[in-house]
Amino acid sequence: MAERHVNLLHKKVGYQFGLTTAGWFFFLLMIFIIAAAVSSGHNLLYLTVCLFFGSFITMGNAAVMNLRGLQVERKEPEYLFAGTPHPVEIRLKNKRRLMDSFSLEVREISPRNEKPFGKVFFPLVGKGKEVKREYSLVLPGRGWHDLTGLVVMTRFPFGFWERSREILAPRHLLAFPRLFDAWPGHPSQLAVDGEYLGRRIGSGDDLLNFRDFQPGDPIRWIHWKNSAKTDRLTVALFHHPQNRQVIVCLKTCYDSQPSRTFSNHFEEAVSWAATAVVELLSRGISVGYMDETCRITPALGEGHKIQILTHLALVKHSLKGNSGSLSGDAASPSMSQEVVYIQATVTGVHIQAGQQDHLLQEAPHG
Repeated sequence: MAERHVNLLHKKVGYQFGLTTAGWFFFLLMIFIIAAAVSSGHNLLYLTVCLFFGSFITMGNAAVMNLRGLQVERKEPEYLFAGTPHPVEIRLKNKRRLMDSFSLEVREISPRNEKPFGKVFFPLVGKGKEVKREYSLVLPGRGWHDLTGLVVMTRFPFGFWERSREILAPRHLLAFPRLFDAWPGHPSQLAVDGEYLGRRIGSGDDLLNFRDFQPGDPIRWIHWKNSAKTDRLTVALFHHPQNRQVIVCLKTCYDSQPSRTFSNHFEEAVSWAATAVVELLSRGISVGYMDETCRITPALGEGHKIQILTHLALVKHSLKGNSGSLSGDAASPSMSQEVVYIQATVTGVHIQAGQQDHLLQEAPHG
């Protein structure tokens, strides 16, 4: 799978710092010792205050030095599916020649103070070295999502100070609908069996006939079981997979204003439509798509799959009358076409599979 790469070195903003819980305890202890030194006048207490204060400042400066000279890179997958963990690689390089960096945490900037999408921890990044870590990015739903940037933070050396630096790297990510692990019922229900599949011969899954082995035929074409029965070498002929076309139909227009429960069922229906598209294309079957606002003719290939999934990632339900009707032929009438019709209801999702003309007439009443 292709990946996108972004170098974040030139997008850094100013340092941010603050005291941790342990740091506040140390600070209050130092204030208590200062008060004791002033009230008693003991030189030993003044010396202790100076040591505490000096170490406190030194730890803050050490945290700043620990963040300098760092180069951060992020690589995320090109295609993302909602609700599915996707590995995002974070590369952290220490460009300094003399000092290592310790105890570094890189996390995504939280949008609107929400929980960050992910974070990684680097115990040690040696001088001149590059270290890679991954976190799992899970996008909550389909559609567009924004990654604002990264935060590199450290509590080195003793955890009293927390120093951080934001790296602004906005990323607009499109999440495809969630894919289900298995189709409800037997996978063969994704398309109608026993119907006309076409005349072209190819390497599909449906057996057409047998013929005698001819000189020049590859050995792998021989059907050994049938050859043993007939006592002669025979070759199995299969229907070409492009003879089979399936239209995935998703109902997006409804009579009344959808409720929250219905909206959840519609999201499930979109996920089932995406699952059907991916599953059928993986079998080598030409897949088309149709709803009230969009019609995509059947085809094969990765680009065609991305075209349908992109539409499904952004599709919305609407009231009937604002869009066209879910009917008609989305592909060439000379080819065999089957339909997988998916509709959200108030109680769940209704799925049907059948021949195109018959199903598109009955589906709105189901």
